[in-house]
Amino acid sequence: MNPASQRPPRPAPELVSVVIPARNAALVLPGQLAALCEQDYPGAWEVVVADNGSTDNTVAVAVQWRHKLPELRVTDASARKGVNHARNVGAAAARGDFLVFCDADDAATPGWLRAMVQAARTADLVGGYAEHYAVHHQRACSWRTPQPRDRLPEIMNYLPYAVGASLGVRSEVLRSLSGFNEDYTTGGDDVEFSWRAQLASYTVAFAPDAVMRYRVREGALSVARQGFGYGRGDAQLMRDFRAHGLPPVTATAVADSWYRLVRSLPDIVCPDKYGRWWHGAAWRAGRLVGSIRYRVPCL
Repeated sequence: MNPASQRPPRPAPELVSVVIPARNAALVLPGQLAALCEQDYPGAWEVVVADNGSTDNTVAVAVQWRHKLPELRVTDASARKGVNHARNVGAAAARGDFLVFCDADDAATPGWLRAMVQAARTADLVGGYAEHYAVHHQRACSWRTPQPRDRLPEIMNYLPYAVGASLGVRSEVLRSLSGFNEDYTTGGDDVEFSWRAQLASYTVAFAPDAVMRYRVREGALSVARQGFGYGRGDAQLMRDFRAHGLPPVTATAVADSWYRLVRSLPDIVCPDKYGRWWHGAAWRAGRLVGSIRYRVPCL
């Protein structure tokens, strides 16, 4: 893949579309929309909320913000559950030539959109920086490995990826890749798209000043559910990318991973560490289940 820095700068996009997939997000969506109201980007932009079959009043809440975000529209993305389906429906409804995706429960910092657009001048795909924060218990931030501050994250010793909570892509690039893979419903959704884009010779860039305040899970059950989905997503990625050079998971790595989990079992009663333990345990369980489901060795 060619480094993004080797590409001559492109003109700024004529219109930027911020796409927010949302499902039962009535309580958290106002925080993200309020943050978008504070953006300092000087160009033209719009907001598209893709409602993924909410059973609360997510749609009504979104519509109430049209007086502050006049270019806000809501589109129905209820035909199929999953964040990638909502992203694809939102992208299809968007009018911009540069699409920026974020989540309903996070909060963009004022310079986020401007930094994402600037990075897109020299790249096809852009990832911002996800800064972890917790609403009630700050210790929950330590339960998840933070994103590197100087580069895009990587998993499974493969290619970097743009976190879906802060991902930008040229509309023509998204179309050429046939959108996001809607078979990814529990984890790996943003990783799969980023890897597939790079394997298709599209460039990816990190926008360090595009800071998105990423809300972490704080309850043990919620943390475990997320970890399980990520683990199962890893197995799905292994199935789809092992033929493209994704390194296999070695028996030594598997044994070491489970040994460290058992050794850290006392953390389950530690207020500052139990969430990290549950996330790790569920992630390993998800990999096990995913290995069986997708018939790949990814324990």
